[in-house]
Amino acid sequence: MIPPFVRRCPDCGHWGLSRSFATVHDDGRRLVECPRCAHRFRTVDSPVLN
Repeated sequence: MIPPFVRRCPDCGHWGLSRSFATVHDDGRRLVECPRCAHRFRTVDSPVLN
């Protein structure tokens, strides 16, 4: 599976390249943060493949 190169914030609708969204860790969860509104959300892609 190839991870997506473009992400879209579900809160404000901002979209951009995946690397423009900062990766943060919150209570053991891997989240990304929107550069425009700072909304944190989970993504579909995962660094661990099952």
